[in-house]
Amino acid sequence: MTKSHKNNPSSLSVLGHKFTLVLVAIGVLLVVLEMFIHRHGVNAVEESFLFPAIYGFVAFLFIVQVGKWLRLLIMRREDYYDE
Repeated sequence: MTKSHKNNPSSLSVLGHKFTLVLVAIGVLLVVLEMFIHRHGVNAVEESFLFPAIYGFVAFLFIVQVGKWLRLLIMRREDYYDE
């Protein structure tokens, strides 16, 4: 009789779950530290709450969207090299 996947998870899924928990803990810690540590920004907007996180997320979205547009621009047909 075999055990179900939930009762016997692979070591890779356990590692992934632990890694996710570590990343979430680091994120929560950084948000808490954001309340107590003062950053010295060049512009006033750089001193706003969670500015680096929001700026990084918007930059990530921009890079992903540009990647999608580039794929449409330079993508070849699936059988391009077979001809």
